[in-house]
Amino acid sequence: MNKKKYFSAKIIEASAGTGKTRYITDEIFRIYERYKTPEILKRVLAITFSEKAAIEMKERFLKKIFDEVYENLDIKERVELENVLLKLQISTIHSYCQTLLRRFHFLSDIDPYFEIIEKGISGVLFNKAIYRVLKTEGGKNNFKEISKRFKLNHFKKVLLSFLNLHPQIFLGKADGEITGKLKLLYDEITKHHSILKKEFSYLDFDDLEKITYEVLEKNPDALIILEDFDENVNFVFIDEFQDTNLLQWEIVKKLIEEWLSGYGAKAESGEEFGIVIVGDRKQSIYRFRGAESKLFDEAKKTLSDYLEEKVLTKNYRSSGKIIDFVNDVFDKKSPWDTQKLVVSEKYKKLPSKIEINIFTGEDDEELKKKEYEWVCKKILKMIENKIPVFENGKERPVEFRDIAILMRKRKGKFFKMMETLLTDYGIPYVIIGGVGFYQEEEIIMLLSLFFALVDPSDKFSLWNIKNSILEMDDEEIEEWRKILGKISIIEVIEKIFDEKNIWEKLSIQQRANCEKFLMLLNQQRKLPLFQIAQNLREIAEKFEEPKADIFSIHQNAVKINTIHSSKGLEFPCVFLINLEDGGGNTKRNDIVYVKEEGNDCYGYSLSFEGEEFKKIFKKDNQEEEERLLYVALTRASQYLFISGLKKEKSNGLWINMIDKFSQEFKAEEIPERIKKIERKEEKVESRIEIPVDFIKLVSYTEEKSSFKETEKTEMGVIIHKVLQEISEGKISFTKENFYKRTEFYIKKRMHNWKKRMKEVENIIDKIEENKEIKEVIFKKGFVELPFLYTENDGKIFEGRIDKVIVEGEKGKIYDYKLKVRESDIFDYKRQLSIYEKAVKKIFNVKETEKFIVSLEEGKIYKV
Repeated sequence: MNKKKYFSAKIIEASAGTGKTRYITDEIFRIYERYKTPEILKRVLAITFSEKAAIEMKERFLKKIFDEVYENLDIKERVELENVLLKLQISTIHSYCQTLLRRFHFLSDIDPYFEIIEKGISGVLFNKAIYRVLKTEGGKNNFKEISKRFKLNHFKKVLLSFLNLHPQIFLGKADGEITGKLKLLYDEITKHHSILKKEFSYLDFDDLEKITYEVLEKNPDALIILEDFDENVNFVFIDEFQDTNLLQWEIVKKLIEEWLSGYGAKAESGEEFGIVIVGDRKQSIYRFRGAESKLFDEAKKTLSDYLEEKVLTKNYRSSGKIIDFVNDVFDKKSPWDTQKLVVSEKYKKLPSKIEINIFTGEDDEELKKKEYEWVCKKILKMIENKIPVFENGKERPVEFRDIAILMRKRKGKFFKMMETLLTDYGIPYVIIGGVGFYQEEEIIMLLSLFFALVDPSDKFSLWNIKNSILEMDDEEIEEWRKILGKISIIEVIEKIFDEKNIWEKLSIQQRANCEKFLMLLNQQRKLPLFQIAQNLREIAEKFEEPKADIFSIHQNAVKINTIHSSKGLEFPCVFLINLEDGGGNTKRNDIVYVKEEGNDCYGYSLSFEGEEFKKIFKKDNQEEEERLLYVALTRASQYLFISGLKKEKSNGLWINMIDKFSQEFKAEEIPERIKKIERKEEKVESRIEIPVDFIKLVSYTEEKSSFKETEKTEMGVIIHKVLQEISEGKISFTKENFYKRTEFYIKKRMHNWKKRMKEVENIIDKIEENKEIKEVIFKKGFVELPFLYTENDGKIFEGRIDKVIVEGEKGKIYDYKLKVRESDIFDYKRQLSIYEKAVKKIFNVKETEKFIVSLEEGKIYKV
């Protein structure tokens, strides 16, 4: 039998900017075109490195389908295609493992309803496991031996470093006496860690890989999984292969084991099947997460009988000048010497510039200030000169959002100095994925609220809450504690935030942080409250957590990012700063790991001892630092500015690699008269610029009157909220109920509440007098209906409609206003027409009627 006849294997090494994701989507599309049926798409499995990458791949494939195929299909074919597209198997390896484990849970003795927990919660349980083991006789004896080498604090750090070294530890064997004792102790702790997680049906991300691997490798009944896989999957695609770890590759290899044999059901039936691996070993920069650049070579050995190789080097991102510079920096280094980037004709003559500014001297603080001031001045000069950038083939002046400041690490002692200078120069900026989640003001407030509610003895948290924007007193807190017995802590916090109108007072980033906190809290909902409180105190103190990721692409602000986080992104202008940070060092007491070489030899050797190990480890680290520099330089499409500090005696790897080009690309002098921008706001991250193609429509809660009339606006919010509660049946409509509920909200939010309550009385009377308004409020319909509507010209409208009543093929739209004169109705026609289009699209109604309800007048106006 000709093994290659049915099974194909491709490894595509695609350099930076050559279109890795596009290649995969095109390949999947070709499969669809070849088979001429959407059913074949059910048999495609595409694995990516991150959720973001999975979403991007889905978006690209769907766009290709709808642009090139969808319009040519009849109604039946469209429905069939849509049903299949909803079930596309494009996901991360963790998502795939999760699906597999839930389906075949009986092979691993896990709860099929397990919950995935974040690193912080898993870390707390790991700490508990440490204490459990150290209480045992064996644990005590083992620790006595280890403590001769490590102090207590460092011992704990070593164990946590073991936890973070996945899969090196899982697939590793100890080399040396002390390392062996530590590994034995760690393995025992891991057993207790698993028991603790199992008590609550928890799994962390590492568990997903480990359990899947163990089931496939050690369980004799795993054949069930392999047969199921063979029956349902014909084509496997792996994107960003350079970010894959050894354990993940072992899982994939096990799944396609029968394919590799050249025999089996598929080969016998004459079906096509195969695997496509796409990645760039030159961009393998996640070694600290277990990524293994050498997997390319091992994959080639595994697939050698069927292998077709291809190298993509044509770059569709950067100018000719930047491409030439990158090639020169990595000249005579493997594998760059055989995979030099080639500029595409379209980008060859893009306006472009490279400048290198290396600062020398002894006073680091003074030099850093000079470096960062140079960056600020350069940014302002670019904006002032309106240097051209190209977007979708069109030229326009540069904006702040086109600029990225990249750095090796964000924890440097001068980071705050850079933020201060950017603010002083009036440059708007946003920090992407910044750490320090638990140190943010809104999270401190949430923690204090949580502790004050569940722990009456916590006087400090109680004091915090009384003096925060929550302004809660002892009596109020006690009332909420009583409610806590009836509903969950998350619901209590959400209700408090709603009643205190806290959400409206938070910036975009702060809201996202609060939502993330509630999500993290939800992961612990099975635990008693005192245990959650204990966990939160430990997590907040000991574990770094990134801030919530907000959709910051539309903010007209400079992006500050680490190189690791910028991978996969591109910017017209990049500032690579702090060049001296590039070139990692191994600390004296760090564990080192070396991948074992040889056929079918999968695993690592681990050691705290052995100089030879450290030499190999250091060499591997240096190679990764070179790859990290490559990733940084290739983020820029037109303008690249590089800066850092140079010492007389010792310099980092990056300084040595870049400094030799500093004369050729010498930084231009910037005149001192550069004009700073006057800043109107201190916190840039709380300000988001809405793009021209996005118009946010809102309900009456944002009145046309000046925002200086804050109390009037607050009134609108409160009345609207009470009407919503009545419409949804949460409270019954009587004058007394309406009055009391409104008073409850107004007292909490307004100083002059008695005056406002007289206005409320008037509104209640007007509603009572007008039966038509009462009917609108009570009639069954859709309250606070959210919508997203796209016009033919591409403009996107987002908003909420106060009330929609659908009767047959007619939709009635009601927009509440506090007070509207008949002469003002024309001003709202545009808004109501958008509501009308959205309602027609959502409910497929042919006819609509539009009304404005003026509450203070007790009138309904037809628009």
